[in-house]
Amino acid sequence: MAFKAGQSATRGRDIESVLRGFVLSPVCIGAALCLTLFITVFAPGGLFAQMPVWQRGLIHVFDCAAFLAHSYFVVPPMFRLAFDRGWPVLWVHIAVYVPIALILAVVFAMVEAGTLTASEFFWHAAIVVTWVVLSAVIGLFLFWVFFLPHAGLDVRPEQIWTYHPPTSCGLQEHLSNDARGRVLRMMAENQYVRVFTERGEDLIRLTLSEAERLVPDDAGLRVHRSHWVARDLVSDFRFEGGNPRLTISDGAQLPVSRNRVGDVRALLSLRE
Repeated sequence: MAFKAGQSATRGRDIESVLRGFVLSPVCIGAALCLTLFITVFAPGGLFAQMPVWQRGLIHVFDCAAFLAHSYFVVPPMFRLAFDRGWPVLWVHIAVYVPIALILAVVFAMVEAGTLTASEFFWHAAIVVTWVVLSAVIGLFLFWVFFLPHAGLDVRPEQIWTYHPPTSCGLQEHLSNDARGRVLRMMAENQYVRVFTERGEDLIRLTLSEAERLVPDDAGLRVHRSHWVARDLVSDFRFEGGNPRLTISDGAQLPVSRNRVGDVRALLSLRE
């Protein structure tokens, strides 16, 4: 008997990896190409209107590729920073795209050099910035509404608009400096708990229950009397020989208490 996450679930990847996967997805690339086709055919605001359609098409394929490359390499680290620090994601998202929009506006102005008046130049620059920002907002909507919930990452609508201070993790002060980082999982060892973070591991003199109370409630879940795991690490759940077992992103298997089976299933059901 098995209970699996959907094929496009995060498999424990962090939000940067999820965002990069979204940029390479048919949904994102398809939306970008549709906008490229629209701009090419209709030349909004007279952008490159004097050029043949095929030439406009080549130019806009270039800016589409630049937009997607920016989205893949530059945006994810900033998105993760905003997500972790509680910054309003929409405004950070727009701010990250404004530089590429201005660069494209300058490139387009160079292509049209000698054919534009000063007022036309600023008008075309405004069109380019508007289209880049609009494309970014559409992409953010698709990512936030569909991809993140499907990936099983907990997000709230208000995170888009307003600042929310990050919930502090009191466990960090108990860890050595080298091991401090996002808590991935914890394992009880008698009166100690072994803490695995994104930077390493540490053995500290606390019970698992005490350590669990020091991490944010939405950071993970207790799956067994001896095991706690971050939510985005959970990748698979099944019964083996009648015993519930949990698989995490690195392939390790953990036992699951029967009274925790419902919590694990509820988490994985978000990714179907």
